[in-house]
Amino acid sequence: YLTTDGTDESWADVNTGVTYPQNSQSSDYTLVIGDAGKSIFHPSSDATARTFTIPANSSVPFAIGDVILFVNDNNAAALTIAITSDTIEDLSGSTGSVIVNGGNVITVLKVTATKWLIWSQNQSAASDGFAAVAHITSPYVSAYAFSSSGFGSKFANPSTLPTQNGESVAFSPKGSEIVVGHNNSPYTTAYPWSAAGFGSKFANPSTLPTGIGHGVSFSPSGTQLAVAHTTSPYITAYPWSSSGFGTKFANPSTLPTGIGRDVKFSPAGTEIAVASDGSPYIIAYPWSASGFGTKFADPATLPSGAAKSVAFSPSGDQIVVGHSGGSYVTAYSWSASGFGAKLTSPSSTPFTGGLGMTFSPAGTELLIAHSWSPYLSVYAFTASGIGAKFSNPSSIPAGAGSAVTFSISGNEVLLAHTSSPYATAYSWSASGLGGKLSNPSTLPTGNGTGIAFTI
Repeated sequence: YLTTDGTDESWADVNTGVTYPQNSQSSDYTLVIGDAGKSIFHPSSDATARTFTIPANSSVPFAIGDVILFVNDNNAAALTIAITSDTIEDLSGSTGSVIVNGGNVITVLKVTATKWLIWSQNQSAASDGFAAVAHITSPYVSAYAFSSSGFGSKFANPSTLPTQNGESVAFSPKGSEIVVGHNNSPYTTAYPWSAAGFGSKFANPSTLPTGIGHGVSFSPSGTQLAVAHTTSPYITAYPWSSSGFGTKFANPSTLPTGIGRDVKFSPAGTEIAVASDGSPYIIAYPWSASGFGTKFADPATLPSGAAKSVAFSPSGDQIVVGHSGGSYVTAYSWSASGFGAKLTSPSSTPFTGGLGMTFSPAGTELLIAHSWSPYLSVYAFTASGIGAKFSNPSSIPAGAGSAVTFSISGNEVLLAHTSSPYATAYSWSASGLGGKLSNPSTLPTGNGTGIAFTI
């Protein structure tokens, strides 16, 4: 046929509909110019939360009018749509990174050189999600809707409560399960989780942890769950699936030497570290689908007291231990070989120990919950170690901090602490902690001991 400009073209060359060729990504990804008009796909096979980033116009100048789809497959882990230095704005005028749950499609349209409009059926630029708080009084765990304004409505309690004081809480990476560590047998209790709240309790593991569940942690893949507890072997791990607990992994051949206070997997999921009351205070092992490997050599310079918490940096190149005594927090370089050199300690120490710790999503700040005012301290963090302390928040938490986490978007910080309201949230930016956000309308019913976030 003849086109209007007089050239001939075969029918096969005619685009008979809109198409978005697929670019599938299972790791953090930054768009390139060739992604214009494509769908960037996050498959359900990837159970790790990812960030897809729109680069600045100054580095990748997409044309005004370019359209890109972001597709998060059903049952895929959380996906964050971020931008480097330009603006993402939803149709209500809100700006900022957007969290995309599984089963959602996000459309972005470039409308000016430095601005993209974004929309979908179920998501907005607000960091909506869910927060859970473990606490010492019945119902022992409380869960809330959460937005950029702070805590929202409380969900109904689970129909079967944990059996005593909540000590720790974690969501699975997909956000489809929640587990609580607590003071009485079975010491850890798990539930399905959805936007409707708690589901029916999973069956207890056939082999229980042997004491109070001080720390609970899912592997990045969501296929294993570890519990740090008070009685030997001090650390217990299980396969995990949508059906709940699997058969307990064999204990490590070299056990921690005291009460397990916290446990974390490395970002790659290839190592696991346990904070312990007994020297050497921090114990780490290789980790695989078969369970624990042979214990890594202890760090050359040990923490100066009983360890309370442990955290890997987002890059996996550093590990930090909160402990009693000395500087209260000790950082080391980390590799597949285990502990490296001790890094610099903070010049201004967090008071009375790092009871809970987390890194900012960028890995450039370290947040430490501790038991003396100001209860939450923020430090710069580099490959050299812990740097200068940020200013305290203008509204200091009401009591000793015990656990701290970020929202998935990284725009909010949540702290569990003693004294009402037992959980406090702040806005977050590159400048550090911002204003205090709204308290839960229905407070947790006792000292906050653990806190977790999911979408």
